[in-house]
Amino acid sequence: MDRLFAAIGKLSLALAAVAKVVLGLIIVAVVADVCVRNLGLRPLAWAVSATEYGLLYAAFLPMPWLVHSKGHVFVEFLRKALPVRARAVLERLVYLACVAVSLYLGSVALVSLTGAVSGGEYETRSFDMPKWLVFLPIMLAFYLSALEWLRYLLGRDTLYTLDPLEMEGL
Repeated sequence: MDRLFAAIGKLSLALAAVAKVVLGLIIVAVVADVCVRNLGLRPLAWAVSATEYGLLYAAFLPMPWLVHSKGHVFVEFLRKALPVRARAVLERLVYLACVAVSLYLGSVALVSLTGAVSGGEYETRSFDMPKWLVFLPIMLAFYLSALEWLRYLLGRDTLYTLDPLEMEGL
């Protein structure tokens, strides 16, 4: 089981790295589009649509890594007010709820993805893009996040080993 979770962690890290590249490409596209417009040349017709799709990928691809690295937002006040045993129960309930929500939303994205594939649907903007590519990062993000939450639920690691103030600015 540890090997599976380690592999999922590496995949999550790789997707976060892809998101960094996507953000870099977005910056290049925006700067290029602004420069072209300021030079009085024809604007890059594809830049706005590509930036929108890039932002979708940049938002969802690093999501599993944020769960893995405990880099997301969480509220600590209720947990701190509870006795130690109740804290452990609450943690398990939080992990279970996160697994369930992630699996549900991943399934919604999967249904949308398979519907787009079977229907041959395209997103039509300044360029055509298969619609399933819109749902792919959403599905990957939620299913991998579910597995990362499952790692907390079944494993020895806990989300709450860090002081939230230490993670500020992650």
